[in-house]
Amino acid sequence: MSSAENKFISNEEAVPVIDCDIFSSHEDSRFALGVLRPNDVMSYKPESLAQAYLRLRANVYVDQTGMLTNPEVKRLDGTELDKDDERSTHFIVVENRLGKAAVFACGRMIEKTDMDDPLPIETFFPDAFTFPASLKTTEVSRFISRHDEPRHSMIAKKELMTAGLAHSLTNNLGPVLAVVEPKFERDLRLMRVPVKNIAQPRMVMEYNDENLGIEIDMIKLQQRLGEEAVKKMTVPVGSYVYWGQIQQEVLA
Repeated sequence: MSSAENKFISNEEAVPVIDCDIFSSHEDSRFALGVLRPNDVMSYKPESLAQAYLRLRANVYVDQTGMLTNPEVKRLDGTELDKDDERSTHFIVVENRLGKAAVFACGRMIEKTDMDDPLPIETFFPDAFTFPASLKTTEVSRFISRHDEPRHSMIAKKELMTAGLAHSLTNNLGPVLAVVEPKFERDLRLMRVPVKNIAQPRMVMEYNDENLGIEIDMIKLQQRLGEEAVKKMTVPVGSYVYWGQIQQEVLA
């Protein structure tokens, strides 16, 4: 997960906007968070929300931050997809653009389902694991929020984290790990996300930058966010939850 930015590529350029009807019964709602199945992503349809999500990943990780340097990572249709998507639950945040939808934030939770198939963090930081991570351990990955209004970007991050926590609790998953830049680890602490460093910063060639390994304390995060917030963001896979109001200046 990265917070770096290429100043030559604006957030607006990085955010895919598509024709979409997910706000058809929520015309006054400004934002929605949805949970996508692995198959929704692996077998995405053209001009779908899943494709827009994968385009956001490519636009940010390849074009804006340069974290993924292999030119073949960005596919011909502008998407980015890897082998871990098949074992991940995917989260997207969408903004209502009056008949169109802008996918500006996202994240995925990679679940360890096979002891012979390690999580990325186990590969990057093998010395952090005396024993292999257990089954149902998850790794937060491709965590992105690209909204030009900082308040909405921060809210999207919080809702993504809350939805991820709810998903973890509902499905008895954990522990929850992540590979992050030192700056993003500091940002998480400023957001009062309870994290523990499990691996010191080192160059991770996969992400073309220095990263460290962390574990998120889900029990403390649940206490921090509160029961009502977690209940609100307990979103069944394939469903959406809505918030915010379309303002007059947005309609103009």
